[in-house]
Formats: sequence, C-alpha cells, structure tokens
Amino acid sequence: MKAITLLITTILVLSSSMLLGKQEVAIKTKRASDYYQGILSANQKKQWIAVLQESKKLVSGFPDSPFVSEAFFYQGVAFFEMADYDFANDAFSKYLRNETTPKFFEEAIDYKFRIADKYFEGAKRHFLGLKKLPRILPAKDEALDIYEEIITTLPRHDLTAKSLYKKGLLLYEFSDFKLSVEAFQTLIRRFPKHHLSPEGYIGIQKVYLKQSRQEFPDPDVLELAEINIERFKRSFPGEPRINTVDKMLTEMKDHFAKELYDMGSFYERTKKEDAAAIYYSKILAKYPGSTYAEKSKKHLVRLDHKKLKKSKKVKKPKKQKKSKKSKSAKVKK
Repeated sequence: MKAITLLITTILVLSSSMLLGKQEVAIKTKRASDYYQGILSANQKKQWIAVLQESKKLVSGFPDSPFVSEAFFYQGVAFFEMADYDFANDAFSKYLRNETTPKFFEEAIDYKFRIADKYFEGAKRHFLGLKKLPRILPAKDEALDIYEEIITTLPRHDLTAKSLYKKGLLLYEFSDFKLSVEAFQTLIRRFPKHHLSPEGYIGIQKVYLKQSRQEFPDPDVLELAEINIERFKRSFPGEPRINTVDKMLTEMKDHFAKELYDMGSFYERTKKEDAAAIYYSKILAKYPGSTYAEKSKKHLVRLDHKKLKKSKKVKKPKKQKKSKKSKSAKVKK
C-alpha cells in the first residue's frame, strides 16, 4: 500500500513539474514574440539602433526561440543601413545558416551582394573586427569571398552573372590574370545572352592587354587576344563595343612591335645594320597595322641606302697616278 501511495505521489509531482515547464516555455515564447514585434516595429520605423537592441535581447535571452533566425536577418539590415558592412555580412550569414528554408533567402543574398559591391567600391572594415574601432581595413578580399559564395549558392541566378563579372574585375585588379580570365569566361559560357556577356569579352581583352604590359611580351597571349575578339564578333555581330576590343588589340600589337623596334634601333646604333634590318622586317611582317610599321619602313629605306653607298665605294676603281718619267718622255717626242 505504501509503495502504491509513493508511486502515485511521484507521478503527481512529475506531472505538475511538466505542467509548470510547459507554462514557463509558453511564457518565454510570449516574451520572445514581444521582442520580435519590437524588432519589426523598429525596422518599419527605420530605428536601426532599436532593432539591434531588441534583437540582441531576443537572441541572448531566448536562444532556442524560432524568432532568433529572423532576428539575425533584421540585425543584418540594421547594420547595413548603418554602414557596418562587416557586421551586416556576419548577421546575414548566421541567418542563412540557422534556417533550413529561410523566409528571406533571396533578400539576404541580395544584401550580401550589395555588401560585396560596397567593399568593391572601397568601403572599409572595422579594425580587429571590433565595432568600437574605426573602419580602416580594406575589404576587397572579403568582396571576392562573398561573390564566390553567391556563385556557388545560386549558379544560374542573375546575381551570379553580376558576381562573376565583379569577381573577374577584382582579380584583374589583383593581377591574377588566369583566374580573372576564367571568371569572365564562366560568365560568357553560363550566361551567353546576359547583358554582361559582352563585358566579359571586353574584360578578357583588358586582362591580356595588362598582362602583355606587365610581363615579357608573349606571342601566345597575343594569339589568345585575337581568338577572344573573333569569338566576340561571332557571338555579338554588329556590337559597337567590338571597336573597344579592336583598339585594345592594336595597342597590344603596338606594344609587341615596340619591343622589336627597340631591338632594331639598338642594333642600328651599334652599326649592326643587318641585324637591325631583321627586326624592322619582322615588324612589317607581323604587325603591319601598328604605329611602328611606318617607322620601320623608313629605317629599312635608310639602311638600304647606306648599304648601296658602301657597295659603290667598294666597286669604284682607284685612279692610277701618272709618273713624271712618262710626262718627260712625251715632251721629248
């Protein structure tokens, strides 16, 4: 009998504690929802500091609440509007990680893209990642990471086309020529009809032009530039921006021609006319449309004239001096 009484008492105690637990959870959920409503109200009124305060209380006080994920989203919005882009990016990343099917998925990705663009344009990060310290650190590497995140997350989205283009531009700025070309080529291949696709061809040409200036002139790079412009013309016949790419190709050819011209001029100055003529002739054969072609023609004419002059001097016979004896013999006769 005592055992039965003890068992009944234990069951009653457990039931009451479970009931109290449920009531406590209900109270907490209600309080969490109050904070959530406060976040929404402050967000609507664009009171960004209030949004951060309310969301901080919600996240710290109710970490298991279903409202926490959205609190991170609104934190991101508030930080973005206050130009604290590094904290905004962190908040949006937390939101995307915490939600299996985020309600504001596309909005969060769009905000992340805008943050990357701000970094691309020169916005800075907080020193040591602390809010109280000034924003002095360059953040273009972070922009590259965000663009890459978008490209991986939404492979066929319009934001991916824009991210690929910006990624190519950043890598061009970093002089990472190979990866920059790959980014532009991925843009062209994945989004052939996108309005940024022609810019991809222009971007590739810019890379080749910069590469030919910074590195030793490589004929393979020039050949790749010629292939790029042919593909551009095939994909977008009549596109007015083809002229821009043509000009860059001419500039590249001028740069390559200048290297040959400088060598030719060096040999000409050191009296090695035959070697100089070889370099000038190469310019006429390889880069006839370059600005150095006409100069090379003039040098070749001058070198031919010198050569002709020398050959005349060699062939001209020397006059024999008449001896005095022969003159006197003529007088006697």
